[in-house]
This record gives sequence, C-alpha cells and structure tokens, in this order.
Amino acid sequence: MTHDDRPLVALVDWADEFWPMGFEEERLAAAGARWVQQRCLTEEEMLAVARDALVIIVQSTRPLLTHRTISQLTRCRCMVRAGAGFDSIDVAAATERGIMVCNTPTYCTDEVADHAIALLLACLRHVAQLDRGLRRGDHAMTIIDHTRRVAGSTLGIVGFGRIGRRVAQRMQGWDLRILAYDPYIDDEQAQQAGAEKVSLDELLRQSDFISVHLPLTPDTHHLIGQRELALCKPTAILVNDARGQVIDEAALIKALREERLWGAGLDVFATEPLPGDSPLLTLENVVLTPHAAAYSPQSRADLYALMCEIGSDVAQGRTPRFVVNPEVLR
Repeated sequence: MTHDDRPLVALVDWADEFWPMGFEEERLAAAGARWVQQRCLTEEEMLAVARDALVIIVQSTRPLLTHRTISQLTRCRCMVRAGAGFDSIDVAAATERGIMVCNTPTYCTDEVADHAIALLLACLRHVAQLDRGLRRGDHAMTIIDHTRRVAGSTLGIVGFGRIGRRVAQRMQGWDLRILAYDPYIDDEQAQQAGAEKVSLDELLRQSDFISVHLPLTPDTHHLIGQRELALCKPTAILVNDARGQVIDEAALIKALREERLWGAGLDVFATEPLPGDSPLLTLENVVLTPHAAAYSPQSRADLYALMCEIGSDVAQGRTPRFVVNPEVLR
C-alpha cells in the first residue's frame, strides 16, 4: 500500500439535515487534496481522524475544536465552521497557533431571512394556534381579535449583516418603517438597505416586531436580557433564528408569561435540542421550530461547494474567503 501524502481536508461532524453531497472527494482531488468525512462524537474521535489534517471542517455546533484539541493538531492551517456562526470553534486558541478560522456565511442567507419572516407572520396571525384548534374541531376565530396588520408597523432588525439586510429587502413592500441596530455599519449603509440606524435601546422601544440576526460572541451573549426586554412594547413580537444565547432565555420566558411581550418566534434555543421540559413548550404565545431555518436542498449544495472551495484554496496556498481572524494573515 502506497502512502498518500496529499494534504488532508477532513469533515469531522455534520448536522442531520446537512449530510455530504457526494461531490467533495472529486473536487478536492482536482485541487491535489484528499477528502475524509467521519461523524465524530468526541474530541478523541476527531483527533484520530484529523490530527494531521491541513483543513478541518465542523458543521454542527458540537464543540470539537476546543483549546485542548487545537493544541494537539500537527499540520492544521485552517478550521472551517460550515455555517454562519463560528462559536463552536475556539477562535482565540486557533489564532494563538496561527490557524485561520473561516465560516460560510453566504450559503443560507435567503433561507434564514425567509424563515424569520415566516416566524413573524405565524406569530402575528396565530397560524400554529389556529391550526391546532382546527385539528381539534374548534372552528372559533376569537383568537384573531388579538392580531393586527403589518402595514404601518415598525420592524427592528438587530444585526444588519447579510441576513438582516435580506430581511429588510424582503419586507420593503409591506409598508413598514424599518430600524436597524448594528455597531459595524454606518447611517449610509443602513439607508441604502432601506433602514434607519438607531441604538439598541431605541430599536427595542420603538419596534412592533423585532428580528434578531447576530452571531454569538462574548459581546452578544445575552445581549437581550431582562433590562432590554423591559424596554419593549407589551405588544411586540420577538423573532430569533440566529443563536439562542443572544437572548437571555429565562428572562424571555418570564416576559412572555407575564404578557410583557406579546409573542415570540424561535428557531434557536439556549440548549439544543430544546429539552422536553422547557417552559417554552407550554406557552401559547410562542411559535417554535427546531433550528431549521438554514435548510433547503439548495443551501445544502451551496454549503458543501463552499467547503470544497475553502479546502481547495488552502491546499493550493491561496488565502480563502471568509477568514474571521484576519490577524493570522499579517
């Protein structure tokens, strides 16, 4: 048996709905690299597969690329979170060792934006409650008395990157005022996307609908907590399909129970999968989906194409797109 000394690109984990496409080995071979895929459940399994890999890719949010494991990698030049968020990789530890960390932020922009709007409308029009009632044989429409029209309302978008801007673009025809909070954009960038840049407090005070589109970082952890929720209108609807821990879930549950917030549409949670004893499951003013916003057949194909692109670039000595720790390039 001959030894294969081509650089290794290793996929060490993936989510159930984002299994590999089948074209990865051929595309990496064209770049002079090997492709290996194995769904690793532990750090030890990951190291057995990828200790010598040039590029390591993780798709689910399971924390396999920790400080402990990163210190044991012998050849790694790049780590990829196959997703928009990169909180499942210890970026500081990777940076310390001169390893690039990339994400793949473009693969599901349309899907996540569409899902946020779907959650908003489902909350506003009581779609889930009416569906459940009708299946029980209850044709009463009294719950509809508590809805209102979209036109003339104010939508606040927290995080005005690719997905936040796509939500704003999608909602342009709904006759809404759109506010944006994002410390990394200026007034002109917000205006070009049809929004008005404001502080987070002002957005929370003025918005009828709030849609969250922030990555999870130390700065955004529990960015919306008890104090921030107290600023919201009691008639406001909060939507989150970004990361669960951006919102203090206990504070959100309390606000919903006490009707200090009218409703919430949630695709992400502090603990995933959502525990069976979560109070969220008992609340009628909440619409829940199981971290499904990013998925479509098209987004799955786009995701693996981006993985192959990044792996090929690194294997051939090029700087890949979407490096989130550019200081390692200096």
